[in-house]
Amino acid sequence: MLPLLTLRSTLVGIFLTFWMTGCRQPEPAEYFGFQNLVVGQIVAGKTNLSAIVKLYNPNTFRLALKRAEADITVNGQHAGHTLLDSTIVIPPRDTFYVPVTLQLDMKGLFSNALQMLLGKREANLVVDGRVKVRKGMFTFNRSIHYEGKQDLSSLMQ
Repeated sequence: MLPLLTLRSTLVGIFLTFWMTGCRQPEPAEYFGFQNLVVGQIVAGKTNLSAIVKLYNPNTFRLALKRAEADITVNGQHAGHTLLDSTIVIPPRDTFYVPVTLQLDMKGLFSNALQMLLGKREANLVVDGRVKVRKGMFTFNRSIHYEGKQDLSSLMQ
């Protein structure tokens, strides 16, 4: 009877170990920049901006991005809000691309345009939001925060 109890407790211990490591929180993606920036026509002081954001998944497992929502601030001025409500498969330890579209309020960006005309070539970019990612049968909601300098001359290409 004792060996059966020991075997059962060992199997339960192994199962719990795999289960606990299987549902740990994924590491956040690393931001590598954006590409293919497209600015739409200005209508009523607003314009649509779309780009492809390049990210890297440092995790050793595949994830699925289910939803992402973020507010973007440029040099302290609210620039816009973006929402992604479709699934993107994220390969393990690889780069992946997320299409982003946001509506820009041009009033907030006029001061940034003036700074660019005066020779300033960098802007402070802040992104705050939430993402929902799925790993197997587990879903995680995470807040995201990015703050860094963005080369404005790359926007003019």
